[in-house]
Amino acid sequence: PKGKIIGVLGPNGSGKTSFLRLLLGELEPSQGGIRRAEGLRIVYFEQHRRQVDPALPLRRALAPEGDTVLYLGRPVHVNGWARRFLFREEQLVQPVSSLSGGERARLHLARLMLEPADVLLLDEPTNDLDIPTLEVLEESLLEFPGAIVLVTHDRYLMDRVANGVLGLDGEGGNGLFADLSQWEEWMEERQRARKAKSAAPQRGARYAEETSFVY
Repeated sequence: PKGKIIGVLGPNGSGKTSFLRLLLGELEPSQGGIRRAEGLRIVYFEQHRRQVDPALPLRRALAPEGDTVLYLGRPVHVNGWARRFLFREEQLVQPVSSLSGGERARLHLARLMLEPADVLLLDEPTNDLDIPTLEVLEESLLEFPGAIVLVTHDRYLMDRVANGVLGLDGEGGNGLFADLSQWEEWMEERQRARKAKSAAPQRGARYAEETSFVY
């Protein structure tokens, strides 16, 4: 549904990226199936961000044709769109190669938010972002009109934007939770249960040794 932002949490190797690839259609499920709405537009912000021609001026990287971009069905002048992502007007004539790492991340985000999409899949979007870019990312996600599936280790971002959590335990188990804290409690309970289960045979073995000694 529109406005729904689902965070995906789990230990490394639990299948978070694979889950996004299943939604995208790059992987097929080993069991069951996935039903997608007809004409559903999915955009994937992958961990390895797409490259932009470094020789392009920033203006052309943002607006390949003309001086406006189309955002949520409305034309926005490229200067205003650049300011939204913290670029100065004089930077518009500079090549992409002159941008810093944080500025390139903002460029990628600016281009991403212009793509028409019903569902946005984000895989660790905060990697290597500076604080100003993180703030721009948060604002952009909260304004996005469609649904978002977000994989991130950034607890602050998760708490700020997600209104639901899909939690993975790394052993094939999963659950839906209201927030990150609820998922953490669930993980702690499962860990306590595993420890108790693994300790039970040892207690039984010690008891058997003690009783055989008595007899």
